[in-house]
Amino acid sequence: MKRLFIFLIFVLASCASHDAVVYKSIDLSEKSITVPIGSRGLKGGIKKALASEGWNLVVDKGPSVTQGSLGEDTNLSNYDTFNSRYRLLVTSAWIDVCLNLSPFISYDVVVIDNSAGAEVFTLSGRGCENDVIDKFMQALK
Repeated sequence: MKRLFIFLIFVLASCASHDAVVYKSIDLSEKSITVPIGSRGLKGGIKKALASEGWNLVVDKGPSVTQGSLGEDTNLSNYDTFNSRYRLLVTSAWIDVCLNLSPFISYDVVVIDNSAGAEVFTLSGRGCENDVIDKFMQALK
């Protein structure tokens, strides 16, 4: 039984992987971010970490805008606006439990610059939820 437990610890520890891709740096003078609603799991942990670092968390996007001209050559475009500089997208799935009782998850986290419409960085992989939050905050800085 003890050998099985040690084997399981080794297997879980060796399964963790984190892949961070940084495309551009965060402008820390504009610490506002649109976040998904909810307070559970990875999403909630990241939101709590952002709030503790002084980020303004926004849950609603701005209004949708339609602009252009009507007439013989109608040309309309529709787009969403945001009340924050950045946007956070988070997906995760529970796999197991880590030794520290943190959930072992598969995850994908993306930060988007709303003013440029571009990805700032992505973080994906598998690992203990609390380690993922730490990796996210490191990538943010």
